[in-house]
Amino acid sequence: MREYEAVFILNPKLSKDDVQKLVDDMKKSIESASGEKIVEEKIEKRPLQFPIKREKEGIYVICKFIAPPDAIEKVKEDFKHNESVLRYAFLVADKKEQPGEGAAKES
Repeated sequence: MREYEAVFILNPKLSKDDVQKLVDDMKKSIESASGEKIVEEKIEKRPLQFPIKREKEGIYVICKFIAPPDAIEKVKEDFKHNESVLRYAFLVADKKEQPGEGAAKES
């Protein structure tokens, strides 16, 4: 199992209820692919650096979760043809070092 971060950019014309429904669908999709500990971090509307599907803004949704590597393809497939999702990316989350870890000890 690995820790992942998923970033979804949604159509800015969606209502709050539609956005919440899509977020719930994302969570269900991740859970059905053996994912767990799903944490929804941010949902905010922001301008895009360049237009995507003729949209100049997008609703950013960031989720963190733990899942086996093969689960990512299953989740991608669920959202591949959803017109409300402008873009998505899945990243392996960095494991942050605790202070003092990995550093050479001085004598």
